[in-house]
Amino acid sequence: MESSSRDDKMNEMSSCGQSQCSAKSLRNISEMFYFAQKSVLHPTAPIYIAEKTDLTEDCKKALTRIFMVCDLDNDGLLNDYELNAFQKRCFDMPLRPEAMEDVKEVLKRNLSGGVSPNNCITLQGFLFLHCLFIQRGRSHTTWAVLRKFGYNDQLHLTKDFLFPPLKIPNGSTTELSHKGSQFFTKLFWRFDKDKDGALSPVELTQLFATCNAPAWGNEMKSLVPTNEKDWITLQGFMCFWAYTTVTTCNQPLNTWHTLDIQ
Repeated sequence: MESSSRDDKMNEMSSCGQSQCSAKSLRNISEMFYFAQKSVLHPTAPIYIAEKTDLTEDCKKALTRIFMVCDLDNDGLLNDYELNAFQKRCFDMPLRPEAMEDVKEVLKRNLSGGVSPNNCITLQGFLFLHCLFIQRGRSHTTWAVLRKFGYNDQLHLTKDFLFPPLKIPNGSTTELSHKGSQFFTKLFWRFDKDKDGALSPVELTQLFATCNAPAWGNEMKSLVPTNEKDWITLQGFMCFWAYTTVTTCNQPLNTWHTLDIQ
């Protein structure tokens, strides 16, 4: 693995050495340092396969998770509001309306199915845009997105992102705050698509799709309130998170970070 990683870095470094560079005449020195720094800070090898002109599978997986987190209404598309929320989170500024339309026009010209009939960006379009960024020498844009959502250089969610440090003084306990209760209540109704007050197995799978693993197993059904179908209700959902906040406070924080766009 290490030798492969070195080869990838050398391949990236060689691309910045193809143009002639002279230390004596200082020709292209600044460009050389720029590309050398870029190859270290924003490497293309983990996210892009040049031979296939496509994103790596790990990069696709990470960007798909990011797309799902940003898809607030769970319709499989990013509308203008969701795109702006994504833009603000990653780059601290909204996307101008004309810039948003330019992005959609690029997709319409280059990718069938990149924009939906109701003028929203699809997952296929989202992945294509990042592929385009990298092909145009803007790998730093894709890396900015990945790192903002907690990914490291190996495209794994970092430990600090999943388990932010929380110091609990001796003799103290933890409990779910009002903001925490609001978050989990909103989360429940976001995924309870039929609004029957309970999460079906399909809805539960969708809820935890962006997490490393579901927060509980089948045994939880016997511990918290469920409906006649053994589906967890809102009351049962909130009971679980209230309980885990007291007993295993890192678990709610983990879920908060892997599911929440804010």
